[in-house]
Amino acid sequence: MRLTCSAAFWALFASTATAPGVQAKGLRRKLIAKNDCTIMAIEPLALEGGEEPDMILECELSAEDAGGVSGISAPILATAAQLKELKDLIKSGELAAGEDILDIEGDEIDENHQVKIEPTVSMKAKAAKAKGGKADKRRRLVDTTGDLKMLLVKVTDVNGLVYPDSATVMSDEVFGTGVDPINLKSGLEECSWDKLTVLPKALTQAGVPDSTHEVATGVVEVTIDISLTNQGNSAIRNAITTKVQNMLGYGLPGPYDYVLYSVEKCYVDCGWAAYAYINSWNSVYQGVYYKRPGVLMHEIGHNFGLAHSGGLDGATYTDHTCTMGNPHYSDDAFQCFNPAKNFQLNWYDDAEITEDPRTQGYTNTLTLVGIDEYPDRGDSPVTVRLETGGGADYFVGFNRASATGPNRMNDEGDNQVTIVQVNGGSGESYSQSFLKAKLSQGQSYAITNYAGTGKTVTITALSIDISTTPGTALVRISDGLVPAPPSPPPTPAPVTPAPTIVTCPDAQEMMEVQIQTDNYAGETQWTLTDKCGSNGVILSGGPYGSANTPFSSNVCANDGQYEFQINDSFGDGICCGYGTGSYLVKFGTAVKASGGEFTSSETKTFGTCGSTPPPTTGSTPPPVAPPTAPPTNGSTPPPTNGSTPPPTAPPTPVPTAPPTVPPTPVPTVPPTAPPTPVPTAPPTNPPTAQPTAPPTAPVTP
Repeated sequence: MRLTCSAAFWALFASTATAPGVQAKGLRRKLIAKNDCTIMAIEPLALEGGEEPDMILECELSAEDAGGVSGISAPILATAAQLKELKDLIKSGELAAGEDILDIEGDEIDENHQVKIEPTVSMKAKAAKAKGGKADKRRRLVDTTGDLKMLLVKVTDVNGLVYPDSATVMSDEVFGTGVDPINLKSGLEECSWDKLTVLPKALTQAGVPDSTHEVATGVVEVTIDISLTNQGNSAIRNAITTKVQNMLGYGLPGPYDYVLYSVEKCYVDCGWAAYAYINSWNSVYQGVYYKRPGVLMHEIGHNFGLAHSGGLDGATYTDHTCTMGNPHYSDDAFQCFNPAKNFQLNWYDDAEITEDPRTQGYTNTLTLVGIDEYPDRGDSPVTVRLETGGGADYFVGFNRASATGPNRMNDEGDNQVTIVQVNGGSGESYSQSFLKAKLSQGQSYAITNYAGTGKTVTITALSIDISTTPGTALVRISDGLVPAPPSPPPTPAPVTPAPTIVTCPDAQEMMEVQIQTDNYAGETQWTLTDKCGSNGVILSGGPYGSANTPFSSNVCANDGQYEFQINDSFGDGICCGYGTGSYLVKFGTAVKASGGEFTSSETKTFGTCGSTPPPTTGSTPPPVAPPTAPPTNGSTPPPTNGSTPPPTAPPTPVPTAPPTVPPTPVPTVPPTAPPTPVPTAPPTNPPTAQPTAPPTAPVTP
């Protein structure tokens, strides 16, 4: 029978009637939060044939805010618009569920552990990346390689409701400790080619085996103090967590990587087979679904930080080439993962390559091998990432399904080339993926206007050969319907034109601001302000449209005091959690400010405000000595031609006013003999006419 569920049903999932056992140490009245909470996102898996569920949001409270109990998750009570905003931030990769935090300090937590958000606030403004955020988002809080310690909790409610399988059978169904050959442990180890190993064991806080509480390998049992028949899922999950912590004597996850809860059945807010917390340690299974390997791998995949895988129809999880699509619901089958999920899991990091078809004239032909025959790949890749520059990258793989490999139970696209696109995060963080194409030999898939370049990138399966080991797919990726020739070079030969050389006026230097954006260029803005004069802001920049891209701005400026302020609207700076952004401020050749690691804003002030420096050419200084006294009588002006011997320049008439430039005390070039006050002989060229009388007025001194 096909079960359907409305949006109202999924909203009821967050119902949290408080359990008496939890109240013993938990909340009994409304409180005001004193601490931040960790953002938790739940991905429920619908019953087979059921309606697709939506993400559910909770917050993991601090023990102080949860009445002394750790590991308590509180539903977030907010408007539909606020919840959508927070979901979009998680789905786009801007926030990491299970890692990043929500500022609820001062918000109300009611008696049912529900956090009430004021309806007018922005969820992005309340959210923040965790302190010491990860520089490499593929290395999350959870582990996907190495030894993974797991624990299964068999739950009985206050009325004795419990799934009837014994602890020994449950251990075999999940971990293969008996006769079951296909289980969670075998599936994960096969699909990763033993890059991870599942270690089922009850442990003490110190990580040593706990024989006191282990009832079967990797299994413990608890009885909760509430009924499954009249409590919401959050209340039941919190009651289980509290009981396990009390029994083991430490907070979860403790020494475990992952902890699984098995309940007899769902009675309230149903329609799900299982659910898991993204990028976290916990998953919950109802009824028979704890023993379905495909369901278990799907939910542990969410714990790994994987999102759903949509199919060609655009639905949320209809990609049947991947267990993060609609998984096998049977007891004897599992699937591995698609190329995008394989890239994120980091199991095949030595067989991954990244190509950039945005390059003009891009063409490449690659031989791909499937993960099914990964050990035999030689130098061939199993996953090819095609960069787009905006996070919505494409991933290409060969979906080889041999008779004996880990992909032998694959449900779609056997031995075809598969193309998958992620919504964001470049395949390095939680992001919905969609199957875009399944190519048989000779088929092509064209991506029009690739990454906004206006050109078409075509992926062609030139040949597929499964007659050999390993089987191979020869794939050509080209930025046109036919391969672009390697020459001539692109029309604009210089990728970046040579910068124009700007010469600043005297007494000024070039002020330059260099910005390297991070993954979220649109969050960055800056200003450079003159603190001395009335110029105010002399340079500014952002928000930017291109991630991980250098930008430069400059202006001619006087020496003085300046203030550089850079802002990040999300509050995580531009380095180093989500890209390696940076800034650099130079005055001339001197670096005045630099950085990149800050939160919401950083301000750097440099230089000083002093008096304006004198101009390069000053006014005429006063004469060194007064000019030679005029003759005792009103003498005739000197002749227009020089006397004998001629001076280096003709004599200057007596000035009518003090000279602009003072006379040189001594001649620039000394004469061969001291000048005679009166010429010893008449001038060689006498004046045209000798005045017959002295001037009517004396020469103005």
